[in-house]
Amino acid sequence: MPDFPKLRAERAELELTLEARQRDLGPDHPDLAPDIRALGRLAHELGDFQDAQSLLHRALALYTESLGAEHPETATTINHIGLILHDLGDLDAAASAFERALALDEQALGREHVNVARDCNNLAGVLRDMGDRYAAKEALDWSLSVYMVQLGPDHPTTKSVKRNRMLLG
Repeated sequence: MPDFPKLRAERAELELTLEARQRDLGPDHPDLAPDIRALGRLAHELGDFQDAQSLLHRALALYTESLGAEHPETATTINHIGLILHDLGDLDAAASAFERALALDEQALGREHVNVARDCNNLAGVLRDMGDRYAAKEALDWSLSVYMVQLGPDHPTTKSVKRNRMLLG
């Protein structure tokens, strides 16, 4: 269960930091993208999906403009948007977001990168919810193989993906 008071305090602090940085840099400065994305993630964790989407789309625009549409930071932001879409039940849009993030990360970072494993794991959750257990198993197998090598079998993320895979049979 999330610690909502702590998350709200983090959000308030980050909002103040972001406001000060925007005054110094201007509202569309690319250096603001990480803070805006972090604020979007906090809004998501707090259940404020509309604000989270707005912030993440703003961060996506800044990353795309400054780093390019193919950059891993762009992919990470698309992945976060996919998480919100999944939580909202828009499975087709969530799957598209995760597939896009996966393609970008695989191209930029290679098949054996933890970001690729993250994207596969998130895609697997959507595929499972869409009823495509076979494709979900394949995505989890890929994710698990990467996490086993990159993080090791005892890492909490590896264990979580392994549990998810076992639940699918």
